Formats: sequence, structure tokens, C-alpha cells
Amino acid sequence: MTRTFKLLGPQAVDNDYVNSQQLHPKTKKFTDHSKVVSTEILRERHGNATTKLMVLKYKATETEQLKEMLKAKYHQVHERLAACNAKQTCALCEEGWKSLGLKCYYFSTDKLNWTQGRDLCVEKGGHLVIITNQPEQEFVASQIGETHWIGLNDLETEGQWMWVNNHPLNERDVTFWYRSPQGISEPDTWKQEDPAGENCVALGHEEGITNKWFDASCHKLKQFICEK
Repeated sequence: MTRTFKLLGPQAVDNDYVNSQQLHPKTKKFTDHSKVVSTEILRERHGNATTKLMVLKYKATETEQLKEMLKAKYHQVHERLAACNAKQTCALCEEGWKSLGLKCYYFSTDKLNWTQGRDLCVEKGGHLVIITNQPEQEFVASQIGETHWIGLNDLETEGQWMWVNNHPLNERDVTFWYRSPQGISEPDTWKQEDPAGENCVALGHEEGITNKWFDASCHKLKQFICEK
């Protein structure tokens, strides 16, 4: 059998093409929102992980610094103990300093403001005393007959008391603030003498109490206690 083919004109071809496109339309491109969301989540997690790593790195640096400080302190004490054994004496502290355990304390005779006292303690290789327990409080209080600066202040943020080593005084820490029977207790940030308030802490008061903490104007001249 002979097959007959019909020749189609250009219009017929175009119509067939159009019909074909209608039956089989081009595939539309859709944005894959799941991939976008996943990317955002990954970015957020990467940012959080980076922040955590930075915090851990900072803490590691602080720990390393503390380790080096303790190591230096250990060697210092070891050398002094060796010197004691050689001389058969046990004076761990330099002349003019008094000892309690492995710490040495300097009780000044000069009167300076709080900042000057802090700086002089640093020059002597120590810092204004940081009192963290009852035995230490009782020891330093027993050595003084009048008010002395200690290393506590809220100069940076009012009401946030910080030691000179940048450690905050927390509610759970041992404190020795003066508590008045009349209800007026320390710290009271009294501003009648100094408009800036009372941002530095002294052991003792001008009125004679020497075993409690009092906030006072940092500009006042007082004796001070160094520790190392």
C-alpha cells in the first residue's frame, strides 16, 4: 500500500507548534523556600557558634593569665621559703609588711585619697586590700586605729561595687557593711559633703568604728591598706 503524505503549509506548522506548547508548557522556575530557610538557619547557627567560640577564647585567655599569675606567685613564695630555710627564719613578707597566711599587708601611715592610695599600692607591687573572709577582716581591723581605704568602689556604675581586681561584690559574698540600729546602714551614698556621692569604701569611720565598711567620698584623705 502506498502512503500518502499531505504537505502542510506554514500556517499549519505554526498552529501545531502553538498547540504543542499549550499541551506541554514551559516549566516555571520556583524559588525553593526550604533551601532559603535552611541557609538562614545555617547562617544563624554559624553566627552563634562564632560568638560562643569568641567567649570561650576570652575565658581561656583569662584562665591562662590567672594561671601565669598563680605560677608567678608560687615561685615567689617558693623563693621566700627557700630563703627562710637558708636563714632559718620565716619572714615571708618584706620589711614594713605584715603577714597572714601567704599574704602580706602594708598599713600606711600617710593619708591619701582613694585613687592615690590605689596607685601607691600598685607601685609597691600589690593592690588595695581585697577582703573576702572573716579571718582576713578581723586581722586587718585589728591592725588599725582609724579609718583606712580598702580596694572596693562603685566609681564606674553607681551601686555596682567592684574590687580593684575588677571582680564584682556579689550578694552571696561575705560583706562587713556597717548596720545601724536606727536603720541607716552602709552604703548610703551620702552627698552632703561631695555631690558625686560616696563611691569608695573604707574600713572604719572617722567617729572611731574600725571593724566595719563605710562608703565615703573618694576625695577624702585616709590611710590605706595594701595587699600582695
